[in-house]
Amino acid sequence: MTAHYLFAIAENDDQRQPEAKDVLRETFEAAGLPAEIEVYEDAMHGWCPPDTPVYHEAQAERAWSRLLALFERALA
Repeated sequence: MTAHYLFAIAENDDQRQPEAKDVLRETFEAAGLPAEIEVYEDAMHGWCPPDTPVYHEAQAERAWSRLLALFERALA
């Protein structure tokens, strides 16, 4: 597999299943696959689209910038 992965996890999603990010990290590491896995502090599920009630501008911009950086690396 040659895909690259970005897991941008809302803080409240992480609170529901905090071990999930660790399992993801271990699995991707073991497979030798590039994956960025991060919990976005103060972000609630659905925080990226600007027309949602939980929109978090700073964290959304951060997540979008990470996604664009991933595209640049993976598609270069």
